[in-house]
Amino acid sequence: MADFREVFAKAKHIAIITGAGVSAESGVPTFRGAGGFWRKWQAQELATPGAFARNPSRVWEFYHYRREVMLSKHPNAAHIAIAECEKRLRKQGRSVVVITQNIDELHRKAGTKHLLEIH
Repeated sequence: MADFREVFAKAKHIAIITGAGVSAESGVPTFRGAGGFWRKWQAQELATPGAFARNPSRVWEFYHYRREVMLSKHPNAAHIAIAECEKRLRKQGRSVVVITQNIDELHRKAGTKHLLEIH
């Protein structure tokens, strides 16, 4: 840990990479974990143009459910800590980018400014 702290203290450009685990703490269902969507369905059955062509109502239901779930979700302590870290380091002239596979906007709601949502 001491080695990490030394390197981090000197870093001018920092990337923070997050995934489903960060948002799971906010109650956002994961896709591959226990009870996850991809345990019951294959991605090709819900999240592709071909899936929509085969069964548009199933795809609409899937995305409607996801939107409804997210209406009640809020950033958790991890989202807030990451946003505060970015703000503090920016004041020191250091650059921080948060790269996440999450497209739930919880990082943005927590205050993260330099965010890449890649999914």
